[in-house]
Amino acid sequence: MTIWDRLGNLDRRYYYVLLIIVVAWPILKPWGLPVLTGSEARMFYDVIDAVPSGSIVYVSTDYRTDSVVELNPMLVTIYKQCHEKGLKIIMSSGIDEGALVSQVAVKPVADALGMQYGVDWINLGYKPGGDVTMKKMTDNFPEAVAHADMNGDPLSKFPIMNGFDKITKAALLICLHNIQPSPAQNWLKMVSLPTGMPMIIGTVSVSVPQEMPFFSGGQYHGLLSGLRGAAEYEFLTGNPGPALTGMDAQSAAHFLVILLIALGNLEYFVSRRKSKAPSGGTWQGGATS
Repeated sequence: MTIWDRLGNLDRRYYYVLLIIVVAWPILKPWGLPVLTGSEARMFYDVIDAVPSGSIVYVSTDYRTDSVVELNPMLVTIYKQCHEKGLKIIMSSGIDEGALVSQVAVKPVADALGMQYGVDWINLGYKPGGDVTMKKMTDNFPEAVAHADMNGDPLSKFPIMNGFDKITKAALLICLHNIQPSPAQNWLKMVSLPTGMPMIIGTVSVSVPQEMPFFSGGQYHGLLSGLRGAAEYEFLTGNPGPALTGMDAQSAAHFLVILLIALGNLEYFVSRRKSKAPSGGTWQGGATS
């Protein structure tokens, strides 16, 4: 039996084991493969980079636990870039899990960066109401968010909220989301377009097609697309993290699949060539009289 026959008859479970090993390798020891950055991620980075130091950035975390792999790296990197730029962050969520999911992601990072809660950043928690709440934020922000942060403490207690009576006091609006219908489009309709407030977004890969027309049309000034977008953003900010590591693992899996496809095709052509080769025979001479 040739090596091609053995590979063709190998138990498929061995291939799955090989795939697990190949994917785990760059996760345990990241390769640091280069990432080509697209215009969407570069514009996202440039918009934040252009915000004057000391300004406030408003972040709406409209996603649940099923999308933390793609969206948490975006949120964490936003905090890192804002800290480097001397920007402050006010954060809230329009869906039930968003505030808790984002709090778990950013609190360790904010603490590590030395960002003080209530001074450099704050989480206002879950604020239901959709379009009505968004519109109210442009008129009377404290009333729209019920005058309290996610822990129920009054906004007057926190220096970051001093004088923040309208959402337009923030220099930039950022929406990270994974739900339908798109909350980013609601923010665009209720806040960004009526007030002229610049807006950038990050979303999961499957939601990119529905958001791309608004980026192409100039309504969104930046767009991060799933894990790839998060990795590009990490690369641009010089803060490698789980998104770049995830792209290394994804690339490793792709390399393996390409290799197996190449071997499979090679085995096919070798076996086909063998089947066409002339087979030897024995000549049986007849008796002559």
